[in-house]
Amino acid sequence: MRFPSLVFSLAAVAMLASPAAANAPAVPRQLAKMDAEAFRSAANVDDDDLEFATIISTRNGFRKEWRVNGSTWVDSHIEAHIDKRTGDTRFEVHQALRYYGSQRLYDAVHFENGDGNLVAQPLDHALRGDDTMCPNSEFNGDCSLTMKLVFSVDETQLKAAMARQEGWDLKFKGRPGGKGDLRIRIVPAEIEGLLLAVEDFQKASSIPMSS
Repeated sequence: MRFPSLVFSLAAVAMLASPAAANAPAVPRQLAKMDAEAFRSAANVDDDDLEFATIISTRNGFRKEWRVNGSTWVDSHIEAHIDKRTGDTRFEVHQALRYYGSQRLYDAVHFENGDGNLVAQPLDHALRGDDTMCPNSEFNGDCSLTMKLVFSVDETQLKAAMARQEGWDLKFKGRPGGKGDLRIRIVPAEIEGLLLAVEDFQKASSIPMSS
C-alpha cells in the first residue's frame, strides 16, 4: 500500500536532481503568485504626443529587486512599442541588475524558442549605470555596480514562452568565458498581462492596426 507514495517520492527526487531542476532560477514567492490580471491592471502606458511610439510595459507590475546569487540582484520587465504611424508592435525584454565586484560584460542571451531549440541572440543594449569610475584610485574594494540589458523579441516567441507553465528561462551570457552568467525566469502571467494590456490599448486607440 505504500508503493504509490514511494514512487512519487522517487520521482520527486529525480526531478530535483535533474539538471533542469538544479538550474531553475528562483522566483520570489509574491511574483510567482501574481496572475495575468495583476500585470494587466498595473501596466504602464507611456503615450507621449511628441513620440512616434506608445510604450506599454510591465515595469510597475513587480517593483522589487530579488537576489539570484550571493552578489547579484535583478529586476525584469517586458515592453511593447507600438508605432503610431503603422500600428506595428515590437517587444523588448529589459533586465536590470545590481551586483558587487568588478565590471561585467554581457553581449548575448540564450533561451529556447517555440520549437524547443536553443537560441543565442545578441543584446540590443548593455548599458552601465553611473558607476563606470568605480573602482578607482581612491577606492579599490568591491563596488555596487548596475547595468541594464535589453533584447528584442517577437510576439510569436512571447506567446510560445507564455505557454511554458514553469516560466521562460533566460541566460544572459557574460564575457569572457561565461564569467558573470546571469540566469533569470519570466513568469507566464507577466507575458499574458502585457499582451492583454496591448490589446486593451489597441481597442481604445485610433492608431491603425497592422495587418
